[in-house]
Amino acid sequence: MPTPLTEIEASVSYLRKTFDSNKTKSIEWRRDQLTRLFRFVTDKQDLILEAVAKDNQKSYGEIGSEMAVVNNEIAMALHNLDKWTQPKKCKPSLATIADRVEVRHEPLGVVLIIGAWNFNVQLVLAPLAAALAAGNCAIIKPSEVAPHTEAFLANWLPKILDNSAIRVVTGGVPETTRLLELKFDLIFYTGGGSIGKIIMSAAAKQLTPVILELGGKSPVYVHSDADIEVAAQRIIWAKTVNCGQICLAPDYVMANKSVISKLIPAMKKAIVQMCSENPQSASYYARIINSNHTQRLKSVLDRQLLLSHSKLEAGGTVDVQNRFIAPTLVSGVKTVDPLMEDEIFGPLLGLVEVADVDEAISIIKSKERPLSLYIFAKSQKIIDKITDNTLSGSVIVNDLLMNMIIEDMPFGGVGSSGMGAYHGHSGFLAFSHQRGYLHRGTDFVSEKIHSLLYAPVSSTPRMLAIMQSAVLKKPPTALGRVLKKAWPVFWRFAAYALVFEGGRRVGGIVDWQAAALNFKEVQKKLVKCHNDRYSGPLSRILLRHKFAVFNESTDTTLH
Repeated sequence: MPTPLTEIEASVSYLRKTFDSNKTKSIEWRRDQLTRLFRFVTDKQDLILEAVAKDNQKSYGEIGSEMAVVNNEIAMALHNLDKWTQPKKCKPSLATIADRVEVRHEPLGVVLIIGAWNFNVQLVLAPLAAALAAGNCAIIKPSEVAPHTEAFLANWLPKILDNSAIRVVTGGVPETTRLLELKFDLIFYTGGGSIGKIIMSAAAKQLTPVILELGGKSPVYVHSDADIEVAAQRIIWAKTVNCGQICLAPDYVMANKSVISKLIPAMKKAIVQMCSENPQSASYYARIINSNHTQRLKSVLDRQLLLSHSKLEAGGTVDVQNRFIAPTLVSGVKTVDPLMEDEIFGPLLGLVEVADVDEAISIIKSKERPLSLYIFAKSQKIIDKITDNTLSGSVIVNDLLMNMIIEDMPFGGVGSSGMGAYHGHSGFLAFSHQRGYLHRGTDFVSEKIHSLLYAPVSSTPRMLAIMQSAVLKKPPTALGRVLKKAWPVFWRFAAYALVFEGGRRVGGIVDWQAAALNFKEVQKKLVKCHNDRYSGPLSRILLRHKFAVFNESTDTTLH
């Protein structure tokens, strides 16, 4: 049941009062809420699996992977909460050497989190964990396109979390529109680019910052030296997870003619291995979220197959009523074809023939910047060439999707694939304000120093020169850059030398103590050694000096 529109504004106002009370700034409160959320994810896993499976027939294995991401996000926040919330000291200058200068991480206030239907639990709870770790109040808006998951979250979250700081709003366009009319301190949205533009436009009216996790056409390039069997397996795996309904899913594959001729049979084999001969009968193969999206994908495929240069290599079966589309491969795709127009967001994969890596780079650069870029190659030269000449949210070599599960790697797009990033510490920073803090004393010395800034003293050429020498910095010289690189090596060497010398001296003390126990016999042996090998006045002087040092050292050691 949708949240009443009048209740939405009341909820936001109530959360604003909670935040103003400083309740959520407490580290204990944050830890308690994160712990409750972690227990919810683990204790109610069976109920979560059931709700998500009802929406799109995901396999329990896929849902379990989704929940593992949420689990690890919360656990990482709990492990690092004390560290993340500590003020960060700033490097002082001569002008601030006696001051306390630091950066504090403050919560933003009341934030809005709008989830997406393809991972309706993960894309709500993972950013929520970051928002709670940063000390914010939050309005959560799950996607209404996944109704079972939406109802599940609306029922359970108020029971486990602090309802004075976290509220769930349900519904569709009217409810989301009402939310966007209200003032928030940050809007976090995951979804398509068209809705992202609407959200950004609404946020601009309130000067509200946004984090947009969008998507785009993530390309795959397979080089001639790649392991074809491995590449085919991993590409098909990534394309069939959640039936291709992932913002990170590979959207099209580029390779030269020889590589494509090897990829096609390897991909067909991988489809059979992962989805069986009849994917529609495979209980673990997900369905498209609804009939509208199924019809959209069918239209794209039909338009593509009408082109004479296109060839259906695998799949092509569509059942709109049952929301089923088989994993589908189409070769001969051109850059202006229907499959290359917009993000596919389904199990359709076009194969684009390129002459070489330069043409692949040109195609990537001709399109909007993708959320992820996938490269299958062994040559580091080729990998570096593609990486250095393109820009994307992330780059993955010889695999796909795995950046989703790395907690301490920032996850986000660039350009039309999104703005801002989260996961781990990046998520904490995304929901925090980095607030500068300077504390200067008012004692006699501090005031005398500060008085140099007051007119008319500060207006004299001499004082201006003094202040500039204290504040202005100069660019590094070539020698300075070399010394900066060598400095850590020098200190490491100095530390090793200090440890070595300390060990040698400790060993020396032990030797002196042992020798002092039988000093007379040692002295006799030294005299005999001297008589055998040396003669002359200089040798006698040196020998006397040795005994004097020896006596002094043993006396000090024994006492």
